[in-house]
Amino acid sequence: MSKDQTIHLVIVHKQEEEAERILSVLRNAQIAVRPTRCIDEDSLSNHLENKKTDIILVQQLQSELPLLTVNQSVKRIGKDIPIISLLDSLDSDSISETYDAGINNFCTNNIHEQICAEITNVFNGLETRRNLRLSEAKLNDAEKRCASLLDSSKDAIAYIHDGMHVYTNNAYLEFFKYDDAEEMEVTPFLNLVAKDEVPTTKKLLRDIAANKLPDDDIKMKLKTESGEVVDAVVSLNVATVDGEPCVQFLVRPPQRNLAAEKELRDIKNKDMLTGFFNRNYFSKNLNDKINAVKSGASKGYSVLFIQLDNDVQLEKDLGKGKLDLLIADMAPFIKETIGEEHLYARYDHTIFAITIEDKIESSSQIAQHMVNKLTEHLFSAGESTLNCTISVGLTQIIEQTDSGNDIIKTLGSELDKAREDNGAKISVFDPAEEEKKARAANQIWIDLITDGIQNNHFILHYQPVISLHGDETEHYETLVRLKSKDKIIMPGEFIGVAKKHGLIIDIDRMVIKYAIRAIKESDKDVALFVKMSTDTLSNASFPTWLAQELKTQAVSGEKLIFETPESELVSHSKHVKPVIQAIKGLNCQFAIEKFGSGLNSFALFKHYPVDYIKIDSTFMQDFSKNEENQKKVKDIIDQAHAQNKLVVCEFIQDAATMSILWKYSSNFVQGNFLAPATEKMTQES
Repeated sequence: MSKDQTIHLVIVHKQEEEAERILSVLRNAQIAVRPTRCIDEDSLSNHLENKKTDIILVQQLQSELPLLTVNQSVKRIGKDIPIISLLDSLDSDSISETYDAGINNFCTNNIHEQICAEITNVFNGLETRRNLRLSEAKLNDAEKRCASLLDSSKDAIAYIHDGMHVYTNNAYLEFFKYDDAEEMEVTPFLNLVAKDEVPTTKKLLRDIAANKLPDDDIKMKLKTESGEVVDAVVSLNVATVDGEPCVQFLVRPPQRNLAAEKELRDIKNKDMLTGFFNRNYFSKNLNDKINAVKSGASKGYSVLFIQLDNDVQLEKDLGKGKLDLLIADMAPFIKETIGEEHLYARYDHTIFAITIEDKIESSSQIAQHMVNKLTEHLFSAGESTLNCTISVGLTQIIEQTDSGNDIIKTLGSELDKAREDNGAKISVFDPAEEEKKARAANQIWIDLITDGIQNNHFILHYQPVISLHGDETEHYETLVRLKSKDKIIMPGEFIGVAKKHGLIIDIDRMVIKYAIRAIKESDKDVALFVKMSTDTLSNASFPTWLAQELKTQAVSGEKLIFETPESELVSHSKHVKPVIQAIKGLNCQFAIEKFGSGLNSFALFKHYPVDYIKIDSTFMQDFSKNEENQKKVKDIIDQAHAQNKLVVCEFIQDAATMSILWKYSSNFVQGNFLAPATEKMTQES
């Protein structure tokens, strides 16, 4: 499932808090969902008929909207909407009840990974079925158009499976002088072959059954219904009819020039300058090789992109004509160096593509050998003779390869890497080694973070949170950065690793230390928003540590505003709530980030001592033109003010948005449009 896809999820659950917790689990797993909660049959039916729905997640242990009722509601509207049963425990009775209701998907809310995996897998299956239906519709349209073209074609065409006619067009009937199409359908192709050619044709049909089709046209002696023997040329191609595999027989009179036709095929498939196959042929052949690997017909292929280095400058120096001569001289040398048995193509002006049926390790050695040999060789470009170099991008086709486009993108990326710093190198992407590399990269990040904590390489930047109503205290959001040599690393690159490996609490405490010191040293009245992980806000020792830091620096707790996302508060309520209450006892303030992203965000006010809310940034997208988002934001602001909460709107994109938010009485605004984050606290952009 790609990260930019949003799942439209309906949750049938009697407890709203538990539904929110499930949503938080999904969001924390980076699964984007747009949720709706239904609690009765009318609301479910109305939603299914009028709103997009991808998946329905149904709590099994509730009676208001049973599994069977949900399934019947979906069947009534005739849509493909998968249902997942949410079990209290994975026991045989619960699973049997799910199956009895006609539902095949289930998970338990006690295992977070299972919920995420089940929803992802079910959604991927749904997307596959949707794409399949779309493809089938397109295929049906294409087959109708093809059938129309075949019926009107002057060429005699038949589709044959296991030696029997599946389809024949009018020209085919005329060629064999048959009046009745139904009679032809029950006539084996072998009955249309002259007696002397029956043994040869039997072998041909056996080869066809074994998926061995001849590359060239076949000269045959065929006989009409009256027994007249006629000479013909037959072309064979793989085809399908109504989804069933078969072979297309194209029958022509013999007066055609086979040599000329072969030459035409070469013109169609070959690059005339090099004699290699052209881009179109390579792309089709690449997909055939992917299918061969997926079906087990081949153990795998390596695919290479080879590009002439410094080709732009060479074209300026030599001219386009002489550059073509250089390419023409280089092509046979490459083929001679690597071997005749592989497939060669000219993919672009100065790019060759090669497929090798071998492991990537062997192909890497071949590629490096070719780079070395070519560097030593003198090539001819008309009257000029020169040395040049090439770069190679290399990857392999494996069973998990999705498409030829994926291979092409990977090769292009690897070729760009190889051409850096004057090229003459190879760059290899081995999908099977990706996980190993990821682990190594992970360790590098761990070492970098650990070093940053031990040697104070973390720094703070400050982004103004601007008051729209003249607050005398200047507010800023603290944003942590990691300094590595001369490079500033953004938190998106290291926070995930820090959380995964238990380093986030150390980073949080370092950020708080720096923030308290910045407040003390500032010559202005400032308050700082500080992002806190739930790891820190679940740590029972944190309030004591914080009290000591505030006391040591003689800074009032009200100058710190701790913030954490709405989804995190729902997921970790039991552990986070007492710590937040304890730090509120130190006069620190508390803000909820990404507010409005859940089913009932305002219910959090009952559980947490909230001072500020920061409205979810998705509502700010095209805000000045999106009336629906404007209505939602105004409603949030009005409700928050009614409960004495201050409101911050982030990610402001333009002046028009500012004007609307001022009219809506938002307390604060924030965003790079107003002022970016810098190392100094300043309200000036």
